[in-house]
Amino acid sequence: MRYINTVLAKCEAKPTHPSSRSPDAPLRDLITDPGLDLTPSERKVIRALLDQYPRNGLGPMSRLAEHAGVSDPTIVRLVKKLGFGGYAEFQDALLSDMDHRLRSPSALLQPRAHLQKDDPWSHYLAETHRSLVETQALTQPEDIRILVEWLLDVRHQVHCFGGRFSSFLANYLLNHLRLLRPGCFALEDNAQLPDRLFDVQRQDVVLVFDYRRYQCQARRVASAAKNRYARVVLFTDIYASPLREMADLIISAPVESVSAFDSMVPALAQIEALIACLTLRSPDLADRLEGIDNLRSDFDTHLLEEK
Repeated sequence: MRYINTVLAKCEAKPTHPSSRSPDAPLRDLITDPGLDLTPSERKVIRALLDQYPRNGLGPMSRLAEHAGVSDPTIVRLVKKLGFGGYAEFQDALLSDMDHRLRSPSALLQPRAHLQKDDPWSHYLAETHRSLVETQALTQPEDIRILVEWLLDVRHQVHCFGGRFSSFLANYLLNHLRLLRPGCFALEDNAQLPDRLFDVQRQDVVLVFDYRRYQCQARRVASAAKNRYARVVLFTDIYASPLREMADLIISAPVESVSAFDSMVPALAQIEALIACLTLRSPDLADRLEGIDNLRSDFDTHLLEEK
């Protein structure tokens, strides 16, 4: 997937349909233009896109086709009718339509420095609450059902990898997964990473946490996992992660904040919600936790123990 800041020029240079798209016209206006001559199947795709715009257009084409109840060629014909060279180019335009670019904290500081100076604490928390509400609409229940099923299948191992800022999310989930089931491992960004990746087996689940600014090592991990026929679950933002095309399942979270830095609060909330789902689906959890606690007592793990 090409970077967002190269897309707008490409979209402006190509007419989209007989009435021609204005360079400043939002993509959403284009796909809802009543002047479009669409087949019934193509209209199904438009409805699917608008169902959870823009999320439904950011995943694999097969996922959008399944959601719309059409074939992949129908989507290919639609995006070409809209004036795009292919589905990847359409996704790029969808991302540019959201008017977000990859930026460093220093570049973000100026436009984001609008915290209320009299009470920045409350202002930030209020904006975080808004982001959490937005997060609820980003994930399909079916995606979570599939993910929970994969994670609780003890026939296959689970491996977690996180980036510079997202490694704490990977470790937080991993520590809980180890309480729920055996066979959970960390893929740490160190000299042993290739060795650990070699142990990834077919149908294992590799959880990759990678948010903008996306890291090269996360892409290498996802690529190695796919080469070993593992299932890759990508936890990322709603923008242009280069890993989207390799992921079998994508869990997206907003990262925008009123601070100079992206927020991981929505992503952490998703992790805790996932843990809650896993806990409810783990029938032998009480026995497992009791056994773990007994061993911890033997090792005097905790400073304070209930007597």
